[in-house]
Amino acid sequence: MQALSRSTLTEYFRDVLQSAMRTQAVRSSEETEFYLVNLLEAFVRADKDWFDRPLAIEYLESLQSPLPHRYGKLKRVGDTALFVSGVFMESLHRKLVSSDYYMQLGRTAYGHLTALSTGMRAGPGDLFAELEARFTDFVRVFAEISFQELFHGDEHTLRVYTRWMYTRSDSDARWLLRHGIVPCAPAKRHIH
Repeated sequence: MQALSRSTLTEYFRDVLQSAMRTQAVRSSEETEFYLVNLLEAFVRADKDWFDRPLAIEYLESLQSPLPHRYGKLKRVGDTALFVSGVFMESLHRKLVSSDYYMQLGRTAYGHLTALSTGMRAGPGDLFAELEARFTDFVRVFAEISFQELFHGDEHTLRVYTRWMYTRSDSDARWLLRHGIVPCAPAKRHIH
Protein backbone atom coordinates (compact mmCIF):
# COMPACT_ATOMS: atom_id res chain seq x y z
CA MET A 1 0.00 0.00 0.00
CA GLN A 2 1.36 3.36 -0.98
CA ALA A 3 1.94 5.88 1.81
CA LEU A 4 -0.24 8.96 1.71
CA SER A 5 1.54 12.22 1.14
CA ARG A 6 1.00 15.05 3.59
CA SER A 7 -1.06 17.06 1.08
CA THR A 8 -3.24 14.04 0.28
CA LEU A 9 -3.79 13.33 3.98
CA THR A 10 -4.63 16.99 4.62
CA GLU A 11 -7.10 16.99 1.71
CA TYR A 12 -8.65 13.77 2.97
CA PHE A 13 -9.19 15.14 6.47
CA ARG A 14 -10.48 18.45 5.13
CA ASP A 15 -13.07 16.61 3.00
CA VAL A 16 -14.03 14.29 5.88
CA LEU A 17 -14.29 17.20 8.34
CA GLN A 18 -16.36 19.34 5.98
CA SER A 19 -18.71 16.43 5.28
CA ALA A 20 -19.16 15.74 9.00
CA MET A 21 -19.76 19.43 9.67
CA ARG A 22 -22.48 19.52 7.00
CA THR A 23 -24.11 16.37 8.40
CA GLN A 24 -24.07 17.76 11.95
CA ALA A 25 -25.06 21.29 10.76
CA VAL A 26 -21.97 22.81 12.38
CA ARG A 27 -20.17 25.81 10.95
CA SER A 28 -16.90 27.29 12.11
CA SER A 29 -14.39 29.94 11.20
CA GLU A 30 -11.87 29.00 8.52
CA GLU A 31 -9.12 29.20 11.13
CA THR A 32 -10.89 26.66 13.35
CA GLU A 33 -11.62 24.35 10.42
CA PHE A 34 -7.93 24.47 9.45
CA TYR A 35 -6.96 23.77 13.07
CA LEU A 36 -9.30 20.75 13.29
CA VAL A 37 -7.93 19.29 10.04
CA ASN A 38 -4.40 19.63 11.41
CA LEU A 39 -5.50 18.10 14.72
CA LEU A 40 -6.89 15.02 12.94
CA GLU A 41 -3.74 14.73 10.90
CA ALA A 42 -1.55 15.04 14.00
CA PHE A 43 -3.30 12.10 15.66
CA VAL A 44 -2.53 9.92 12.65
CA ARG A 45 1.13 10.56 13.40
CA ALA A 46 0.89 10.63 17.21
CA ASP A 47 3.65 8.98 19.21
CA LYS A 48 2.83 5.55 20.63
CA ASP A 49 3.04 6.93 24.15
CA TRP A 50 0.75 9.93 23.50
CA PHE A 51 -2.08 8.49 25.58
CA ASP A 52 0.07 6.93 28.32
CA ARG A 53 -0.24 9.79 30.83
CA PRO A 54 -3.62 10.76 32.26
CA LEU A 55 -4.84 14.09 30.92
CA ALA A 56 -5.64 15.30 34.41
CA ILE A 57 -1.95 15.02 35.32
CA GLU A 58 -0.99 16.95 32.18
CA TYR A 59 -3.56 19.59 33.06
CA LEU A 60 -2.41 19.94 36.67
CA GLU A 61 1.24 20.13 35.57
CA SER A 62 0.35 22.84 33.05
CA LEU A 63 -0.90 25.09 35.84
CA GLN A 64 2.48 24.85 37.58
CA SER A 65 4.62 25.10 34.42
CA PRO A 66 6.44 28.18 33.14
CA LEU A 67 4.40 30.09 30.56
CA PRO A 68 5.97 28.64 27.36
CA HIS A 69 5.48 25.06 28.63
CA ARG A 70 2.01 25.82 29.99
CA TYR A 71 0.77 26.77 26.52
CA GLY A 72 1.98 23.47 24.99
CA LYS A 73 0.62 21.33 27.83
CA LEU A 74 -2.79 23.01 27.76
CA LYS A 75 -2.96 22.64 23.98
CA ARG A 76 -2.12 18.94 24.30
CA VAL A 77 -4.86 18.50 26.93
CA GLY A 78 -7.49 20.38 24.91
CA ASP A 79 -6.66 18.67 21.63
CA THR A 80 -6.47 15.18 23.15
CA ALA A 81 -9.71 15.65 25.08
CA LEU A 82 -11.51 16.81 21.92
CA PHE A 83 -10.17 13.92 19.87
CA VAL A 84 -10.85 11.23 22.48
CA SER A 85 -14.30 12.47 23.49
CA GLY A 86 -15.38 12.67 19.84
CA VAL A 87 -13.72 9.71 18.16
CA PHE A 88 -13.98 7.28 21.09
CA MET A 89 -17.17 8.57 22.75
CA GLU A 90 -18.94 5.22 22.85
CA SER A 91 -15.98 3.29 24.23
CA LEU A 92 -15.66 5.77 27.11
CA HIS A 93 -18.92 4.47 28.56
CA ARG A 94 -17.15 1.28 29.51
CA LYS A 95 -14.36 3.17 31.27
CA LEU A 96 -13.96 4.71 34.68
CA VAL A 97 -13.70 8.18 33.12
CA SER A 98 -16.65 9.26 30.95
CA SER A 99 -16.95 11.41 27.87
CA ASP A 100 -18.34 14.21 30.06
CA TYR A 101 -15.06 14.29 31.97
CA TYR A 102 -12.99 14.60 28.79
CA MET A 103 -15.32 17.25 27.41
CA GLN A 104 -15.09 19.38 30.54
CA LEU A 105 -11.32 18.98 30.75
CA GLY A 106 -10.90 19.97 27.09
CA ARG A 107 -13.22 22.95 27.41
CA THR A 108 -11.32 24.13 30.48
CA ALA A 109 -7.92 23.75 28.78
CA TYR A 110 -9.08 25.77 25.76
CA GLY A 111 -10.46 28.41 28.14
CA HIS A 112 -7.05 28.76 29.78
CA LEU A 113 -5.43 28.96 26.32
CA THR A 114 -7.84 31.76 25.41
CA ALA A 115 -6.85 33.69 28.52
CA LEU A 116 -3.13 33.05 27.94
CA SER A 117 -3.33 34.15 24.32
CA THR A 118 -5.28 37.28 25.21
CA GLY A 119 -2.99 38.12 28.12
CA MET A 120 0.16 37.71 26.04
CA ARG A 121 -1.43 39.39 23.02
CA ALA A 122 -0.12 36.50 20.99
CA GLY A 123 -1.39 33.28 19.58
CA PRO A 124 -4.83 32.37 18.30
CA GLY A 125 -7.02 33.58 21.19
CA ASP A 126 -10.15 33.71 19.01
CA LEU A 127 -9.52 30.16 17.82
CA PHE A 128 -9.27 28.80 21.35
CA ALA A 129 -12.31 30.82 22.41
CA GLU A 130 -14.32 29.21 19.60
CA LEU A 131 -13.06 25.74 20.54
CA GLU A 132 -14.01 26.34 24.17
CA ALA A 133 -17.45 27.81 23.45
CA ARG A 134 -18.40 25.22 20.85
CA PHE A 135 -16.59 22.18 22.23
CA THR A 136 -19.72 20.01 22.17
CA ASP A 137 -20.36 20.92 18.51
CA PHE A 138 -16.85 19.84 17.56
CA VAL A 139 -17.18 16.64 19.61
CA ARG A 140 -20.30 15.89 17.53
CA VAL A 141 -18.30 16.50 14.34
CA PHE A 142 -15.49 14.19 15.46
CA ALA A 143 -18.06 11.59 16.54
CA GLU A 144 -19.60 11.83 13.07
CA ILE A 145 -16.19 11.24 11.50
CA SER A 146 -15.72 8.24 13.77
CA PHE A 147 -19.18 6.95 12.88
CA GLN A 148 -18.94 7.45 9.12
CA GLU A 149 -15.27 6.89 8.40
CA LEU A 150 -13.51 4.97 11.15
CA PHE A 151 -15.57 2.44 13.05
CA HIS A 152 -18.26 0.86 10.92
CA GLY A 153 -20.17 -2.05 12.36
CA ASP A 154 -23.46 -3.40 13.58
CA GLU A 155 -23.54 -0.99 16.50
CA HIS A 156 -24.42 2.10 14.42
CA THR A 157 -27.80 2.65 16.05
CA LEU A 158 -26.41 2.29 19.56
CA ARG A 159 -23.53 4.62 18.67
CA VAL A 160 -25.91 7.29 17.36
CA TYR A 161 -28.17 6.98 20.40
CA THR A 162 -25.20 7.20 22.76
CA ARG A 163 -23.88 10.23 20.91
CA TRP A 164 -27.34 11.81 21.04
CA MET A 165 -27.48 11.20 24.81
CA TYR A 166 -24.35 13.35 25.26
CA THR A 167 -24.83 16.02 22.59
CA ARG A 168 -28.61 16.18 21.94
CA SER A 169 -27.82 16.70 18.26
CA ASP A 170 -30.88 17.34 16.07
CA SER A 171 -29.32 15.42 13.18
CA ASP A 172 -28.76 12.39 15.44
CA ALA A 173 -32.37 12.60 16.65
CA ARG A 174 -33.58 12.68 13.03
CA TRP A 175 -31.35 9.71 12.15
CA LEU A 176 -32.75 7.73 15.08
CA LEU A 177 -36.33 8.58 14.11
CA ARG A 178 -35.67 7.48 10.50
CA HIS A 179 -34.48 4.15 11.91
CA GLY A 180 -37.49 3.66 14.18
CA ILE A 181 -35.97 4.85 17.46
CA VAL A 182 -37.57 7.67 19.43
CA PRO A 183 -34.76 9.45 21.27
CA CYS A 184 -35.70 9.81 24.89
CA ALA A 185 -33.31 10.70 27.68
CA PRO A 186 -33.87 9.16 31.08
CA ALA A 187 -34.72 11.59 33.85
CA LYS A 188 -31.69 12.70 35.81
CA ARG A 189 -31.68 11.68 39.43
CA HIS A 190 -30.50 14.21 41.90
CA ILE A 191 -28.91 12.85 45.02
CA HIS A 192 -28.62 15.32 47.86
